[in-house]
Amino acid sequence: MEENNESVLPAKVGFWSKFVGFFTQEINVELTPHQQKVEDEINEFLHQEITWQGFKNFLFQEIKF
Repeated sequence: MEENNESVLPAKVGFWSKFVGFFTQEINVELTPHQQKVEDEINEFLHQEITWQGFKNFLFQEIKF
């Protein structure tokens, strides 16, 4: 049985196909060693474990003027 692949293709490329194609393209970024260090520090800060004791200590810390 022979299949006709041309019949399953869209007749023209629509807006949504262009939109999805543009916003899902792969972007490669190369960082300098300093930028990589900063990015690693930010990731470490954002992914640190938050505990109730640490949160309580932060809220009730002594404030000096």
